[in-house]
This record gives sequence, structure tokens and C-alpha cells, in this order.
Amino acid sequence: MKRLISLLMVMFLLSCSDLATNAITDFEHLTPRPFGYVMGDEIEHRVIIETRDGVKLNKAAIPTQGIINRWLNLNQIQVNESPLGDGFHYEIALRYQVFYAPQSVKMLTIPSVALAFNQDEKSLEKTIPAWQFTLSPLRDLQVKSEQSSEYMRPNAPVPLLSAPYAVTMLLFSTLGFLSSGVILAYFYGYISLPRRKIFKRANQQLAKLTENDTHKAFAIMHHALNTLNRKPLFSSQLSEFYEQHPQYQSANKLLDDFFQVSTAYFFAGRDVQATETLQLIKKSCQICAAIERGQK
Repeated sequence: MKRLISLLMVMFLLSCSDLATNAITDFEHLTPRPFGYVMGDEIEHRVIIETRDGVKLNKAAIPTQGIINRWLNLNQIQVNESPLGDGFHYEIALRYQVFYAPQSVKMLTIPSVALAFNQDEKSLEKTIPAWQFTLSPLRDLQVKSEQSSEYMRPNAPVPLLSAPYAVTMLLFSTLGFLSSGVILAYFYGYISLPRRKIFKRANQQLAKLTENDTHKAFAIMHHALNTLNRKPLFSSQLSEFYEQHPQYQSANKLLDDFFQVSTAYFFAGRDVQATETLQLIKKSCQICAAIERGQK
């Protein structure tokens, strides 16, 4: 009779062991750093469990919020359940708070938590293991180095960047890098900026003028040349202008004639042939507009 009872007990234990082995396919206990806490700190544990074959967590057996012992509270417990094939995926968040005031650094232990699972009429337990951590006093520790009178303290941890701030800084860094690359490529001649349309606009304005608008025609052409030169351009500065803008060297004959007529008109007070002068100005502007477009 005793042998029969012993045999039944062995078979029962083996079946429970087999259930525990096959029922829970994944178990992770995620904990924070085990040091650096003081009274009042909260400590969060996360447990990830995956089951199969219809094995389900018995939520009625989960510990409730409240006092665990004289120095430890369970402030919050959150269980998220989602189906996973024939089984389930569980994420359990446990938020503890410590109310112990040690006189010196002390090792404490958060007790283990037993979780119950059911499968049909069978049941099993899976234990969240106990977890040890150190708690420091709020007052300064009387621990000094031998070579100086300063308290020995660890360096403060570097604060982590928030995700949105890190993404923003990454975008700014990328834009800065790309802008620098474009500027360098422009200065080294690998790319060119879109051509300005100085003489195109001037040419459009001149096309509307008649022989009676000679003074205005001179002003339009001078304004276009001054804009390209970025300062007033005079006939004596044409050689320097061609050095800075060599592509306009091909229009030197027309520009020389334009400045001679302009000097005679504005400074010598001579009368000019309105028709010929307007044609000269328009032709000079047309040649410059063609050079501006890259056609000369």
C-alpha cells in the first residue's frame, strides 16, 4: 500500500514537472540596476511570459497593491494579456516603493512572487525570483579617502537624451552636414547654382522702350551691370570686371561702345542719336542675356 502511494506521488510530481516544462515557453525577469536607491524611490520590474496549449494565467492569484512588509509597498501592478498561437503572451509590470531609512548602505531583498497557471483541470506555479538591491542613507556617509578629506562619491550618471530631442538633433546635424557638402561642392566647381536672370529682366524692360526713353534705357543697362558687379561699374573698371566674369569678355566691344556713349551722354553733355543709341543698348543687353543663359 505504501509503495502504491509513493508511486502515485512520484507520477503526480512528474506530471506537474512535465506541465511546467512544456506549458511556459519563455520567462524573462527584467530588473533595473541593483544599487543607488534611497528611501522613497520606486523600483519597477517587468516580467515577460509566454505559454502554449491553452495555459492561462490565474489572475485571481496575482498579488494586489498594498503593503508587502514594513518597508516595501507594491504601488502598482499591471498585466497585459495577448493571444499567442494556442497560448498567451503576458507582460507584467510591478512597481515597488521602498520606505526603509538605513544608517549605512544596506542590502535588501524584494521577495519572490508566485504566479499560478491553469490548463484545463491542471495547475502549476511559476515563481518570480527574489531580487536583491542596495539602499543608501539620505545623509552623507562618513567615508573619506585616505589621501584627502573629501567624501568619496561615484560620478553622477550622464542623463539620457529623450527620443524626440535625439531625433531633432540628428535632423539638424544631417542638414548641417548636407549644407556644408553643397557649399564645398559649389566652391570646388562640382555644382553650380541656378543662373541669375539679371539681363533677362533688363532685356524685357528695354523691349518696351521707344526712342524717347533713351535716358531710361541707359539707367536699365547700368543697373543690370551694377547688379552683376555688386557695385557701380565704370568704364575704367571693365578689365577688373572681365577678370571676375570672364564669360562676358566676348561682349567687350559692345560694352566698350556702350560706356563711351554713356560717358558722352551723362558727363560730356553731348547729344546722341536716339535710334542708334537705343539699338546699341538693346543689342548689348541681348548679348549679355545670352551669356547669362550660357549660350555664348
